[in-house]
Amino acid sequence: MSDPRFAIIDKDVKVVIWDLDETFWNGTLSEGDITPVQAHIDLVHTLVDRGIMCSICSKNDFEQAKAELVRLGVWDKFVFPHIEWSPKGQAVRSILERMQLRDENALFLDDNHLNLEEVKYFSPRIACLDATGSTDGSQSDLSGLAGLPQLRGKDDRDHARLQQYRVLETKEQAQISGNLSNEEFLRQSDIQIKIIADFEDRMDRVYELINRTNQLNFTKQRVTTDEQKAELQELLRIPGVHAGLIHVRDKYGDYGLVGFFCLRRRFNGTVVHHFAFSCRTLNMGVEQWVWNHLERPEFEIAKPVANSLDIPAEVGWIRQVDEFGDAAANAGGQLCLVGGCDLQQVSFYCGSERDEFVNKPDDDGLIVRYDDAGFFLNPREQRIANHWALNHVAGHNLAEMEALDKSLKASDVIILSMFFAFLTKNLFTYGFPDETDRYLLTIPPKRLFGLVRQPKTAIQMLNHLHHLDLDEAQRLNLVRRSFEKTIGLMRPDAKLFILGAAEQIGEQAARTSGARAVYNTMCREFCEAHPGAIFIDVEKLVPAEEFVDSDHYTRKGYFKIANFINMA
Repeated sequence: MSDPRFAIIDKDVKVVIWDLDETFWNGTLSEGDITPVQAHIDLVHTLVDRGIMCSICSKNDFEQAKAELVRLGVWDKFVFPHIEWSPKGQAVRSILERMQLRDENALFLDDNHLNLEEVKYFSPRIACLDATGSTDGSQSDLSGLAGLPQLRGKDDRDHARLQQYRVLETKEQAQISGNLSNEEFLRQSDIQIKIIADFEDRMDRVYELINRTNQLNFTKQRVTTDEQKAELQELLRIPGVHAGLIHVRDKYGDYGLVGFFCLRRRFNGTVVHHFAFSCRTLNMGVEQWVWNHLERPEFEIAKPVANSLDIPAEVGWIRQVDEFGDAAANAGGQLCLVGGCDLQQVSFYCGSERDEFVNKPDDDGLIVRYDDAGFFLNPREQRIANHWALNHVAGHNLAEMEALDKSLKASDVIILSMFFAFLTKNLFTYGFPDETDRYLLTIPPKRLFGLVRQPKTAIQMLNHLHHLDLDEAQRLNLVRRSFEKTIGLMRPDAKLFILGAAEQIGEQAARTSGARAVYNTMCREFCEAHPGAIFIDVEKLVPAEEFVDSDHYTRKGYFKIANFINMA
């Protein structure tokens, strides 16, 4: 039968804070010998093995109490001990703040009723258990706490959680002894973040972060049932979904997997499904850094949360690494990406310093295509900067074309996805008034029909717009010229990756397999003839089950492409 005193414990317990005299042991240390209670020593070991921390709040001499706990072989199992002759209410609150825990997840054990009431006053939601065993004041056996579901914890016999709190203790002492401000301390801590995109074998930790975090869970969308887990697994396979586990270390230690995010990028905006972090990195700037890294997506935050995502606005003391101990990930590595929407997924896993020229909708909802030979080959002249053809038909503008040239010259890695530029037959030229230059345009039918309905525009189009009835070889040559311009601008030490097209997988490939084979052959031959150019054979690199259709892949498929680029 459960001890009726335990009924007050109705929340999961993450820390048990012990009084010592007449609670952890029998007797009063300052008045003479004490009698150990083996059941309580065993309980401390059991709790720590379950990932539940133990702390101390005791009115005693620190060195004397420490010596006794060392003799009992349990001193190293306690964290943030408060052993001094001071009131316990504020002391317990301080312990919880330093451990970055909420009072509702704490249990305080004491034999003095006044101490219990004082602690409850300063931490209203804490469970305060009277350790007095009987009316004669004799001390009780508290080992029955181990049988409560609220103290079940989880298997942590390697004491990873204990080591994480040791890290917090070490950091606290370092900051105090160094007399540093919080930001100064963070800057000297060498905080490193590793984003793990391939986490299928760690879904248990994903579910734990989604379901058990509160203070830094910004969406609070729980995943508990088998149906919800299946929905999340399906979501992770959708193109445009970015997701990752966050692993954090600094010079003081390893915090483990402390965060998870899952968001879906679409042309019409970004949807954040999950954004959750463990409180063990509270006030380190980790969640702010990740939000900035994801380009600050807007979403409705499920309050309450412990911190705002936009304060601080800049987190200059954290660096991303591919592996811990390495220099900063992509240090000095500038990316330039041009092409279809598939590159948005690839770019996310390749680095944060990047220029993206990726297909997007304009104000009318029509797609502006950057996988367009004209974007590379058209003249860059100020005299045409405000011309109607450039502003209303091409979609992209002179400033973007100039930005492309600048990026091609400066980037370390260039990734091109240009199959559409070869496949499309909606090619036109526009002759300018002096007819010395002709502007190459790829005009989707919806955009063309919309312009024709405008009388003034129609007249100009009839006079100067000419449809190009190009055969396969001519269209292929335009793409090759785009590649050649890239090679001509890029640095000798830079790398160019050209994304191929699937020939066998998916309905689109079946309908256009001949064109895809021709395109891939040209790309392979171009890469063989130009040092620094690398062809990406998607069907060899990405397993068939990771294809959503011929031209889109699951998140894991995009990760494989990005990993190939990162390792080349």
